Order: sequence, then structure tokens, then C-alpha cells
Amino acid sequence: MRVVIVGNGPAAASAIEAFRQVDKESDIIVLSDEPYPTYAPNCMENVIRGDISDQALFYKGGYEFYERMRVDFRPNKEVVGIDNKRKVVIVKGGEEIAYDKCLLAAGASAFIPPIPGRELGGVTTAKNLDDAKRIRDLVLSGKVKRVVIVGAGPIGVEDAETLRSMGLQVAVVEFFDRVLPRMLDKYMADRYMKILEEEEGIEFYLNHQVLAIHGEDGWVEAVEIVQNGSDRKKFLQADLVILSTGVRPRTHLVANTDIKIHIDERTGRVVGGILVNEYQQTSDKDVYAAGDICSGIDAWGRQRWIALFPPAQQGGTVAGYNMAGLKVKHSGLVDYNAVKTRSAPAGSGGVFEDAESSTVFEYEQYLIKVFLKEGRVCGYQFVGQPKTKRLNQRNTFLKDKAWEHVMKDRGLGLEASGVLFHHFINQKDRNFSPEVVRVIKMGMLRSLGNPKFETPLFYRE
Repeated sequence: MRVVIVGNGPAAASAIEAFRQVDKESDIIVLSDEPYPTYAPNCMENVIRGDISDQALFYKGGYEFYERMRVDFRPNKEVVGIDNKRKVVIVKGGEEIAYDKCLLAAGASAFIPPIPGRELGGVTTAKNLDDAKRIRDLVLSGKVKRVVIVGAGPIGVEDAETLRSMGLQVAVVEFFDRVLPRMLDKYMADRYMKILEEEEGIEFYLNHQVLAIHGEDGWVEAVEIVQNGSDRKKFLQADLVILSTGVRPRTHLVANTDIKIHIDERTGRVVGGILVNEYQQTSDKDVYAAGDICSGIDAWGRQRWIALFPPAQQGGTVAGYNMAGLKVKHSGLVDYNAVKTRSAPAGSGGVFEDAESSTVFEYEQYLIKVFLKEGRVCGYQFVGQPKTKRLNQRNTFLKDKAWEHVMKDRGLGLEASGVLFHHFINQKDRNFSPEVVRVIKMGMLRSLGNPKFETPLFYRE
């Protein structure tokens, strides 16, 4: 059997590992439009700062990973489409590669809004490794003093903090009324932004949109913005502009096929990626999809597009097992996320828009907000300012299952987001019990559940 994998990110790597656990002999071909081996896409701000090793960045082991897994890795091969009737993928330039099973794991591309001046030098996205290297080179050149970041999502906020720590003046322009608009509500976002303003000196322009990017001699000099609902314009000086305005799934790969994509039946509007079932299969049983390119079934049984690192890994693993002949169901997409700013972690999981009530807990410098619907937790958010500004690089809980070690490691850093998700949401019959409230107040978040084995500390008898 020949398996062709389009893409080379976390979903692809996880699929390869899962497939090889079952099938040691079949051919695997990986096609990537980048020249690099699999790398951690959530560490681009570390690349900009220059504080990440190659071992950590290329977390699967670099090119050795493909040798060990017996994979025919083909870098710099941009796939432009698939013909699922003839069972071939089409590479830019016309080359066709036949498959028996195909995994579409090409991820999402940065969305570049049609802003006048976006073609100027010094205007870039911050989505991939080449982007991060380009930004770092510009900063180290000494020519960049002032940066404007368009978009206050996770990437925009992390890049803002990173560049501010490198001594640059940083302004962030956000169309909505808060930072991290998809992660935090207004109450939590304002508290998080205040820390970034006071501790980091980042300047925010909420409720603003970019009218144009201006420059001379082909290089950016200023960003023209306007407050929503008014004609009050302002010019922000800039030597570098980063467009952090979201991503779009690469659904163009199936544009000329009958493979279904995620469309709102009421409006007819495309709202996500390639549709997959609980086995990561598309509407073609021999074509699978995983990661940012697809919309899967979440923990509540709803079809959703969630472009995050953990769901990509989980979906890739499920796809790999199933392509190898097993019948493994996805337990439900997770959407927990956290930002890795050193002065203040923030994270969330689940859904908040239709919550019936919410409860806020404070623990020292940490604020945790839990959202409830029909008496059950449907989502959570947290914001905090750790006493130490270093990320927790080790997770004791994953290394040692002894409960006494877990209870000592309170988990108030970046990983708290994942722990809360697994306890509150993946355990669908979880009640908001007094015992759980007590543990949250004490800050012992990791004692609520085991992220690796999904074994809760508290359970219903």
C-alpha cells in the first residue's frame, strides 16, 4: 500500500508515528512545500528571540525522524490539488503522485487582508519558520525600532511581547474591543491587557482598523488606522509591520473534487475546513484529513474548525491508525489554548458565548473564570501573573504518576489550560462539586486530571 501525506506539520508527524505502530511495510510519501523537517509551529516567537534549540524546534528529531520511520520525505513540493477519482495528488509543475490512502494535512495559510500597502518591504506575516527567521533578521539588522502588529490574537500578542523584550517599541491594532477576542471575554481580556501594558509597555489600539500602510522607496514607514465608527485617523510610525490577522484552511486542495468542506447550511457560507468524521475520513473513504485543514467533531459532537496544535496531533494520530487498518474513533476535538507571554499567562478552553452563568475564582495572582450551562462546565478562562517569569518546561505529572508529586506541582503555568480542559470538558458527566471548587481555589490544577491518560482524581461512584 502507498500512503501519500500532503503536509509536514504536527498532524502529519503524529499520523506517521501512529501508522508505523501498526504497519511497518507500506510506503509513506510526505510532500511539504517547505524545506524543513517537522517543527513546532507554536514556537515561532522563540525563533524570533533566538532562545530555542534545534532539538526543541525540530521536536521529532529532524531528518532522522523520516529515516527511522522509513518515510520518503520530499521537501519543497507544493501540492496544488488532488484528483480523488484517479487517486493522485498534483504537485506544482504538473507532477502527479498516485496513492492508495491519502492524508491531507497541509494546515492553514496566513490570511492577508486587502490593505493598501501590504506589498511594501517590512510588511510580513508571522505564521511559519521562514516568517520568524525573516523577522529576527530584520530586528538584528538594527534597522527596526518601531513595530506595528495588526491583530491581537495569540500570535500577535506573543510576538508583541517578544519584540518588546528585544527592545523595540510595539503597538498592536485590534478590530475588536479586546485582546485575544476568541480566547477571553471582555472582563478577562482587560485584566490581561493591563498587565501587558504596565509590565511590558506594549501599546494597544482596540476598536481600530487599518486603512492603509504607507512607505517610501518600497519600505514601510507608517500605518494609518481609524477608530471604528468614527473618522478619527491616526498614523503609527513603523519600520516593521506584522499582519497577524488569522489563518484560512487550505481547502483549495479539494476545490475541483466532490470532497465536502464545512459549509453553514443556513447561510451557504464556508465556515471551516474539509469535513471529516470521527475516523478523520473525508467524504471519500480513502482520503483523510487532520489538523488545521479540516473541520472535525468536537467534544460536544458538533462539527467545528479548530486550528490549534493539540487537535492537529490528536487528529493525525487517529488518521494514522485508521489508514493502517485499525478502526479508531476520535474522542472529540479539544480547543484549549494558551498564550506564552512571560509576564502573564492566559488560556481558555471550551465555549463561552451561550453560557448561562459563570463563576470567578482567585488564587494569589491568578484569576480563573469557569462558564456553566445546564449545571455543567462548558468552558473556562484563566489569566495570571506568575511570580517567576520563566515558562514551566517540565511536567512532573507526565513523568511520575504518584499523586503526592502531582499535588505538590500546582500547575499554575501554561499547562493549566490543558489540565482544566481534560477535567471539566472531556469528562462530560462532571459536576461542579465542592471538592473541585476547593481544588481550584487552592490552585492545585494538575490534581484535577491526568492529561496523558485522562484519568480523573475525582469520580462519581
